[in-house]
Amino acid sequence: MESQNCFVCGVSFGDGDTVYGLSSGILSEKHDGFKADDNSAWDLLCSGCMNTVDRLIAEYKMSK
Repeated sequence: MESQNCFVCGVSFGDGDTVYGLSSGILSEKHDGFKADDNSAWDLLCSGCMNTVDRLIAEYKMSK
């Protein structure tokens, strides 16, 4: 497997590690929801960075 890193902090991932992925895509009734774009790479995040993203989204929503 090719070496993968968190696209935010750069931490290296190993086989079996928990990661989160962000990708562009479309909403598709045919695919029962979200269909990832097969032509673009996934941005991978470690748990710590994903927690930060979740917190920032929650803070943004609460400020509106």
